[in-house]
Amino acid sequence: MADKLVKTVFLNNQPVEIYERSQWVWLGSFMAPIVIECFYKLPAPNWPKVQIRARRGLAKLWYKFGTRTGIMLDDDAFNAAYKVTSKDEEFAIMLLSPQLQAFIMDKPTVDWSAGQGAIKLWYKGKLKKKRIDNALDRLGRFQSLIAPELFDWE
Repeated sequence: MADKLVKTVFLNNQPVEIYERSQWVWLGSFMAPIVIECFYKLPAPNWPKVQIRARRGLAKLWYKFGTRTGIMLDDDAFNAAYKVTSKDEEFAIMLLSPQLQAFIMDKPTVDWSAGQGAIKLWYKGKLKKKRIDNALDRLGRFQSLIAPELFDWE
């Protein structure tokens, strides 16, 4: 199912598009579209894509017992909590400074991606109106913790 643009707001004079992603789910006797996640999309340079997803459920258990997937950074606690993927490992390491890693660790229910012209913040479930201001603050803080020289990336 296509992502649905729910709202556009502004953060520091930059448009932030807020989307909901739905999926068809079998509900006993019929299929219904259910919102499975929402994301906020802030424009950014055309960086290589980097995904930062919390290790949840079995992924967390597999990591604990030795299955190490994703890009490994210097912070073992961050590696245990998040899986980082990118086709450009060097860029991912430059992007994820120790300060940015600490910030991400403060809110384990949020996943992130950066690259291909956007910084995205992801939540599981439907968009909650009361969460918008906090999400925008987090998105702005994430952006502010990125090294300034990366905004000149070509």
